[in-house]
Amino acid sequence: MISFSRRIRVTGFLTLLCILLLSTTAMAAETAEGQSTANQQSWSVKTDNQMKMNSTGTVATASEATMSDEVGPGIEKKVQPEESEPTGPVYEKGASLGIFSATAYCPSSSGKQQRTYSGTIPQPLHTLSADLTVLPLGTKVMIDDIIYTVEDTGSGIRGNKVDIYFGSYGEAIAFGRRPKEIFAVIER
Repeated sequence: MISFSRRIRVTGFLTLLCILLLSTTAMAAETAEGQSTANQQSWSVKTDNQMKMNSTGTVATASEATMSDEVGPGIEKKVQPEESEPTGPVYEKGASLGIFSATAYCPSSSGKQQRTYSGTIPQPLHTLSADLTVLPLGTKVMIDDIIYTVEDTGSGIRGNKVDIYFGSYGEAIAFGRRPKEIFAVIER
């Protein structure tokens, strides 16, 4: 019983100490913020580490340099790449390769992860099965403004037939068999 009450007292003391330290730190930060604004105008001696050139070519105070060039003390701001630049390859729709009979296939019901003829794991909106004499492995084509890669083949896929991979049985059945115009893809 005595050790239990001692633990409670020690825990209470540590909790109180943490609260006091946090409030002291917060007050010190507020005080430092107020003083740094007043001291910006009174600084006359600066070391090399405190001086930086600002955008107009004049020497800026340490706090001005921090606000413009740094995220925090000594941490440089990371420049974001422009959003207009693409991160990967850019593809354009090329010439029509013709009208193909398109069917759908999906993951097997066995629960095993299937591999394509090229050794990859099939992905919806990406994997296409085709006759390799018409569309070789790795060929990128566009169907309905979606870029597919030929990664698989099938026993019933001959000539101008393709099999589009879908993520579920329901999606594959809903797609059924449709004529689709297939376009070559041009990489820019």
